[in-house]
Amino acid sequence: MCIRDSLCTVAPTAGAFYFFLKVKTKITDFELVKKLIENHRVAVIPGSTFGMNNGCYLRVAYGAVEPETAVEAIERLVIGLQQITK
Repeated sequence: MCIRDSLCTVAPTAGAFYFFLKVKTKITDFELVKKLIENHRVAVIPGSTFGMNNGCYLRVAYGAVEPETAVEAIERLVIGLQQITK
């Protein structure tokens, strides 16, 4: 689960350095990515790039990130998702 059950869910992973986040919204993944980058300085990749076309998916990578940077980025991601999808 993520943030709130009504906002998004996280697909299970098998030890990867990224995860897919399914956001419950009517906007496209590309539109959401654009808003996250422009307004919240969060760079994620649209899930449709990886063939995930059944909903609004984001691919969030965290492999080469320092723990402090990851915490700050996730906080910006959460705030961004809450503001954009309300």
